[in-house]
Amino acid sequence: MHTDQWGQEVTAASAEAVEALDTTLMAYLGLRLDTGDHLKSAFKADPEMPMASIARGNFMQLFCHAGLLRKADESIVDAEAAIAKHGATRREQLHLQALKAWRAGDLRATLDGWEQVLLENPNDALALRLAHFLHFYLGDMQCMRDSINRVMYAWDSSVPAYGFVRGMQSFGFEETGNYAAAEAAGREAVEINPQDTWSTHSVAHVMEMMGRHEDGIEWLEGLSGNWGEVNNFKYHTWWHLALYYLEREDFPKVFDLYDAEFRNELTDDHIDIANATSMLLRLEMRGVDIGNRWDELGEVCAKHLDDHLFAFHDAHYLMAIAGAGRANDVDAMLRTMAEAAKRDDTTEAAVYRDVGLPLSKAIVASRNKEYGKVVDLLAPVRYQVYRIGGSHAQRDVFAQLLVHAAIADGRHDLARALLGERVERRPGSSLNWRWLGETLDGLGETNGAAEARGKAEKLIAA
Repeated sequence: MHTDQWGQEVTAASAEAVEALDTTLMAYLGLRLDTGDHLKSAFKADPEMPMASIARGNFMQLFCHAGLLRKADESIVDAEAAIAKHGATRREQLHLQALKAWRAGDLRATLDGWEQVLLENPNDALALRLAHFLHFYLGDMQCMRDSINRVMYAWDSSVPAYGFVRGMQSFGFEETGNYAAAEAAGREAVEINPQDTWSTHSVAHVMEMMGRHEDGIEWLEGLSGNWGEVNNFKYHTWWHLALYYLEREDFPKVFDLYDAEFRNELTDDHIDIANATSMLLRLEMRGVDIGNRWDELGEVCAKHLDDHLFAFHDAHYLMAIAGAGRANDVDAMLRTMAEAAKRDDTTEAAVYRDVGLPLSKAIVASRNKEYGKVVDLLAPVRYQVYRIGGSHAQRDVFAQLLVHAAIADGRHDLARALLGERVERRPGSSLNWRWLGETLDGLGETNGAAEARGKAEKLIAA
């Protein structure tokens, strides 16, 4: 037994191996490109360290890529063999159980395992960050917030990774509407480590939700020089910057950011795909010509027709496939998605049944200009879309899709009602006022329409 930098016992051959694993976990928390290199160093120091194999298995799962699941399986086998040979602590055994549950698709059991680890070991940074991730993709934002807050008594500035934990706390606050606490925690985290892109992005979320677009531009552009060693999550942060420029209707700048930053590398990473597809759909709903950008995305996403790991990812894959006009692939994906929804052994199956399928069919209907069908599919599930996971900012594209369809289908009474909600929540959004003007025109209320358009113009000029 050796002790890691958080005072937890680790089954390992040497202190050197544990130190390498500590460095790996710090790199993971920092979303660094060199995380894998540090993990290789841990294996080099001790090929049979159980927590190294467990960490590797979790990292494979985090990619949310069906092609990497075999490596997660291999990691589980390696961890079991190492434990059979060398033994393990209760914490390590709980970690292995959680990983196996994740691989089996039982996401609630996975979270139960990590939360038990944290109840007994509140400084377990790996369990804390993994639970943060999975609560997020189950749409459990209160759980995501509370998972961090339950252990904060054990964290202060003297504990390694405290800044990263404050950043997670920030994001939990933001997604549950406590914007003042979110901004304070996020700014503290970035002050501790300016390269902390997760915390940077959490503050960006605050500014997005509050309509503080100029503040957001200043915040992200001022910190963007720190993202060089960050993995592809930096593309998501560039996407946030593009959202601010989108609200300013600076479409050339949005395209510059798309082409030069967050879609510069043509990956099939699920976060990168969500960035690109949701931005293109937002632009199209504003009437902006996006050129042939769907084609590249459609070809990449057609490789994921059968993944069905999270409904959130599938919805964005389908955006690209439908946008590229790949009708056969659309049909195939909807068919296999329906099959995934019938399973009774995965947590996500119910999400597909209740929300993922109608949402995905609405995306396809919108592409086919069947706007009445979009409304009929989306309106009944609009308050359940949170279950697919993702942030409020990310999921807003689906709320926009419903409003856009209602306007296009001539359902101006419904559109006015939906926009009434949106204007009250986000009066600083030029899009809301643009669409309200269009809706009031459809209702024959020309004076109100002109006033709404005038508010949009003032917001853009500000």
